[in-house]
Amino acid sequence: MDSAKRIAVIGAGGKTTTLSKLAGLHRTERVLLTTTTHIFPFSPPVCDRLCIAPTAEEITQALAQPGVVCAGVPSKNSKLTRLSEEILQAASQSADWIFYEADGAKCLPLKLHSDTEPVILPETAHCFIVAGLSAWGKPTCEVIHRYQLREDWAQNPGRLVDGAVIADCVRDAVNACGLPRAHLTVLLNQADTVTEKVEEIAAMVRELEAEGLTCKTCSLQEDGDLAKILSLESIL
Repeated sequence: MDSAKRIAVIGAGGKTTTLSKLAGLHRTERVLLTTTTHIFPFSPPVCDRLCIAPTAEEITQALAQPGVVCAGVPSKNSKLTRLSEEILQAASQSADWIFYEADGAKCLPLKLHSDTEPVILPETAHCFIVAGLSAWGKPTCEVIHRYQLREDWAQNPGRLVDGAVIADCVRDAVNACGLPRAHLTVLLNQADTVTEKVEEIAAMVRELEAEGLTCKTCSLQEDGDLAKILSLESIL
């Protein structure tokens, strides 16, 4: 068996939903849901099998049949943290897909990255960058994780989020992950929360796409065309 294709999800405002939807679209195959940082364990119906601190034999057995396996090592606050390289390699030889979360956002819709994140695995084939449009019109200090990393935002924490701010959060993620732009897809999620901003969002998308990025505006919780939005077969 070839090694599993590794797909990262980073950003804020829908990473967990993106991972859940990706797993659902591929659950007839062998799927591993995991993290290189921290996640809450996935449960049914998203996850078929949960492996806590598995051995190489246990992760191989869990991935021996089609379905979705969530695996990680216990951490604080009931979360899971990353698998060891040995276990990840065993999983890579058994799974068809590894979908993993590679950063944290404290449940906020936007974020900036520190020097230590995201944690992108070697041989990652593609990365979805998520940005939550629900931040639009709200103070940066309330909706952007680590907003203080931008000096101008730290000096003006009450600045209201607009398309320029969201685009800069996307650019930050692009620069932080280090993957070629051809291997990135930007998901501008929560479009249902800003239906009055259609023209502004379209202008932001044009600006980002002019920089070589693929952008998709969506509502991951509600969109009926997720198979097209998250189609890895057409991306890879």
